[in-house]
Amino acid sequence: MEKENRKHKRVATSNPVSYTCLDADDRPIAEGMAVTVNVSQGGALLESSREIQGEYLLLITIDINGNVLQTKAKVVRCEAVGSSKFLTGIQFIGPAEEITRMIKNLILDFHRRRVK
Repeated sequence: MEKENRKHKRVATSNPVSYTCLDADDRPIAEGMAVTVNVSQGGALLESSREIQGEYLLLITIDINGNVLQTKAKVVRCEAVGSSKFLTGIQFIGPAEEITRMIKNLILDFHRRRVK
């Protein structure tokens, strides 16, 4: 059995998110869509059809009530896992309140959709 070294437990999710890649001065350099694979208090794993380039992201999603949620994140790693599939690990760096609200809504929305 493999030992878990993560600081925060990850929860499996599958939520659509949009992202904007930012340069060091917070200027947009690219944007796209991804799906969360899992999420924790510290970060998330995103799956996308193209490589996410940029050191920072503005991550945006819409909750079940239509509210727009966003937070900033730092790209920790991005790796190809096929010809058109990329997994990107991100670390949340936005304000704690934004992060908590986003994580809570990603998990709740995922479970609501699974029950339907």
